[in-house]
Amino acid sequence: MLGSNRTVEAGLSGEAKLIIYALDCPAGVRMQLETMDLPVYGYQGMGKDLGSACGKPFSVAALAIIEPGDSEIMALQREIRGVEA
Repeated sequence: MLGSNRTVEAGLSGEAKLIIYALDCPAGVRMQLETMDLPVYGYQGMGKDLGSACGKPFSVAALAIIEPGDSEIMALQREIRGVEA
């Protein structure tokens, strides 16, 4: 799920499994995300870079992982929590 508002909503509803935000994510949104009781990862790039990493031609300030499928994205969750794979 892409976008700050939708990511905050997914985090608050418990729908998100992992949240990722860009360096230039608005401070107010970042503060909301960082207080949620789920893994939150600060992407070390700007929103345009995060958007590009998602295959999108636009900037993405924040995104929520709802269903990881077959990807390895949830390895970030283990990294954030300090758990070995």
